[in-house]
Amino acid sequence: MPGTDMADKVIPTASHVPPDVDEFELAGLKEKPSKKIRAPGIEGCYAWMECKLDHIITEVCNGFPYALILGKVVYLGVEDSVYNKENGSWDVEKAKPLMMTGSDEGMHFCTVNDIGKFEPYGAMFKNGNDPLKRIYKKEEGQECK
Repeated sequence: MPGTDMADKVIPTASHVPPDVDEFELAGLKEKPSKKIRAPGIEGCYAWMECKLDHIITEVCNGFPYALILGKVVYLGVEDSVYNKENGSWDVEKAKPLMMTGSDEGMHFCTVNDIGKFEPYGAMFKNGNDPLKRIYKKEEGQECK
């Protein structure tokens, strides 16, 4: 995940380019070697997610074809400078994550602010029990298989 300080470099990578165009070169970005996959990450990002293709679902909706690409996360990483080891949260004020939302004018790039509120994941479920609670606390250094 890039911060807003990288906006001028990473936003151009959202544009359609021919497959033979090197987007790292086009945007002036440097590659960061990945831990579990061959594709490189982007140097300078404060967090990264490495995924392997799980499956692709193709559909046609209102006459328009689309594909939903699902990946299995095999590695997550975050810079120590923005990670709170006490509660697993990120300092979004420091990271200033670059976000993209849709709008009538196209892609709208923005960031977020921390409002300091936390709720347990179980609050999303009717009985208040989070069915995935057992997977949140992992041993330090444990990785996805």
